[in-house]
Amino acid sequence: MTYSLHPEAAQETREAIAWSKREDRVLALRFRREIDAALQKICSNPLLYRCFDGEFRRCRTAGFPYALVFRIRAELEVIAVMHQHREPGYWKDRDPSRPT
Repeated sequence: MTYSLHPEAAQETREAIAWSKREDRVLALRFRREIDAALQKICSNPLLYRCFDGEFRRCRTAGFPYALVFRIRAELEVIAVMHQHREPGYWKDRDPSRPT
């Protein structure tokens, strides 16, 4: 299955990698690989991840406090690469179909 990355999710990924790189280049590489692995797992079996907020699902990364928030449409839509210890639900306004 194919996927698209919301522009803000792509930005979150870049920022997290940049922060990791400032701390440790190897850590940044591991984080990037973990994001890629999570995307592969989601694309292989998106229904493995249960819904947690309406139609949205979450795939937690191994070894990092991040989760990919996505929904299944014609393709997978990754809405956020969410740090799990900060401001839960901040990404909800990225869904134009959700009532405000």
